[in-house]
Amino acid sequence: MTKSYEEEHAKKAFGWAARDSSGVLSPFHFSRRENGEKDVTFKVLYCGICHSDLHMVKNEWGNSTYPLVPGHEIVGVVTEVGSKVEKYKVGDKVGVGCMVGSCRSCDSCANDLENYCPNMILTYASKYYDGTTTYGGYSNLMVADEHFIVRIPDTLPLDAAAPLLCAGITVYSPLKYFGLDKPGLHVGIVGLGGLGHVAVKFAKALGAKVTVISTSPNKRQEAIERLGADSFLVSRDQEQLQKGAIGSMDGIIDTVSAVHPLLPLIGLLKPHGKLIMVGAPEKPLELPVFPLLMGRKIIGGSCIGGMKETQEMIDLAAKHNITAEIEVIPIDYVNTAMERLAKADSHPFISEQTKMAQKAFGWAARDTSGILSPFQFSRRGNGEKDVTFKVLYCGICHTDLHMVKNDWGISAYPVVPGHEIVGVVTEVGSKVEKFKIGDKVGVGCLVGSCRSCEDCTNDLENYCAKMVLTYGGAKYFDGTTTYGGYSDLMVADEHFIVLVPNNIALDAAAPLLCAGITVYSPLKYYGLDKPGVHVGIVGLGGLGHVAVKFAKAMGAKVTVISTSPNKKDEAIQRLGADSFLVSSDQAQIKAATSTMDGIIDTVSAFHPLLPLIGLLKTHGKLVMVGAPDKALELPILPLIFGRKAVVGSCVGGMKETQEMIDFAAKHNITPDIEVVPMNYVNTALQRLAKGDVRYRFVIDIGNTLNSTM
Repeated sequence: MTKSYEEEHAKKAFGWAARDSSGVLSPFHFSRRENGEKDVTFKVLYCGICHSDLHMVKNEWGNSTYPLVPGHEIVGVVTEVGSKVEKYKVGDKVGVGCMVGSCRSCDSCANDLENYCPNMILTYASKYYDGTTTYGGYSNLMVADEHFIVRIPDTLPLDAAAPLLCAGITVYSPLKYFGLDKPGLHVGIVGLGGLGHVAVKFAKALGAKVTVISTSPNKRQEAIERLGADSFLVSRDQEQLQKGAIGSMDGIIDTVSAVHPLLPLIGLLKPHGKLIMVGAPEKPLELPVFPLLMGRKIIGGSCIGGMKETQEMIDLAAKHNITAEIEVIPIDYVNTAMERLAKADSHPFISEQTKMAQKAFGWAARDTSGILSPFQFSRRGNGEKDVTFKVLYCGICHTDLHMVKNDWGISAYPVVPGHEIVGVVTEVGSKVEKFKIGDKVGVGCLVGSCRSCEDCTNDLENYCAKMVLTYGGAKYFDGTTTYGGYSDLMVADEHFIVLVPNNIALDAAAPLLCAGITVYSPLKYYGLDKPGVHVGIVGLGGLGHVAVKFAKAMGAKVTVISTSPNKKDEAIQRLGADSFLVSSDQAQIKAATSTMDGIIDTVSAFHPLLPLIGLLKTHGKLVMVGAPDKALELPILPLIFGRKAVVGSCVGGMKETQEMIDFAAKHNITPDIEVVPMNYVNTALQRLAKGDVRYRFVIDIGNTLNSTM
């Protein structure tokens, strides 16, 4: 019986992959082959982001196969070697560049030019000898034949060495092959990006006179003062090109991947000069033939280098202290990095696989089916103002149901839901003042805000225009996507952490961070917290039952309004409401007309507002805290003639949230919950959609998440 790929390749791996030509990357589980007798396995520590990655994830060259894990500037530390490996041992610093295989027998291979072998196997998006697809270095481990492994000298830092495995060899090889490595030769470098800046460094180390040619005048200082170029030309400045530069260069390395004119560059070459293309424009360039003929000039191309030359390149880099200028980023910044790369807004990016050290595990929805399944991802490292805590419980909110299905059109997958998150602090930053290791804490619906607008200065971060939601497609300030509490750990700025009082059980405290503050805040803001005020609560679900408890604790007279007559005993006898109305019973509704100072409407389904407005006294307020999918019909005349108001309220600010949970502790207010294991979550969401819960699901993360991996 034929074994599956997963059976044949049992070394589990994890990375980020593009699934289609949108080029958007997301977490991806896959397998590497087991370490063969000539193979080297290494833990990936850094991987450069190359312009080729940008082209490949979007299939701009037409040869991508999905899912695609990019990355061919891969460095790390050896963890395993095969029995016949001769050059490497466990602990060595190594790297893999653009290829992981070749025929090893053709003329090109025999001359150490595996990069030109017709059967060369690319590091990713190619087919290996066993027919499987190769995956690149945006991942946690790599397996390759030792022939295609490069040793990284100890004097080179791994992060800055990574781009040399593509960018470095891409410019070093043509400098050597086309004879531009001799001291005193005049070499032009077109473009000062990821390839260009490395080309300047290698050409200078080889003794050349270097002129940078760029469309950007503002790069002159960087080219000359920082990188050591001898001169600088603005390619669009005809006067600069004509004055002394025409016919002055022995060769030019053209690193630009955008469409651009060749004629000015050819004019800069001496007779017999060489224009070497290493950038790869998507469209053909216009080739003026006459200047080539009259000067016997050459336009050539070059693609990386063979393995022997790549090792030679990296050794020369170590000798001359040549490293790439880099910006190290966490893996979950990769999509933003790609966007910036497309705009040339960077030095080379290095995706850092280790300093994003807080590996996390949870359950995520991948699409609008809303089905959740296990998901590995990363949290940012704990910053100086951050608190990291082990998640022990997370409530399931009706918002989670909407978000996993993208009912509101704002979800970005994968979605790790959960904004009723509680646990115990495991790490605090150096500037954290309010929390210590061991504290019981929680995070609710938001994890960030601008901290400077009028709302923020008034402790209303929940209305800040730049509020960062705890999950669901929100972007944190560093550009990364936020993930919620259906996971094993949480990291947040201390400002957005709530201290959970010791006399509240953590499981029952969790829903207070959304349901609790959602009803507490409007009761306070709209003046419905005064003893003797008559408050209606519409709906007796996850929000409604908590609203009853808070309103009663504040001294209000409480009437529950529900479509379900069978909830009357629950409302009055268990929760302490003073009265109960069946919303479809016209006689009951008529008898209660104009009796209520305010109503908290917790219902998220479509429902009529006119009966509720009729229950309000003059100047009364109908406060909407549920979020129906569809617009509701709003009758205007009853509002006009009673100076009544239909208003909304969305959770609360951080000061008020702490006040709410302290009030709950003082008055022994906790939600009624059903604790479920992690792997019950899809069933729980189905039951929640049917209203089959009394009244709030809470996931036992601490005791059940690991068992579902």
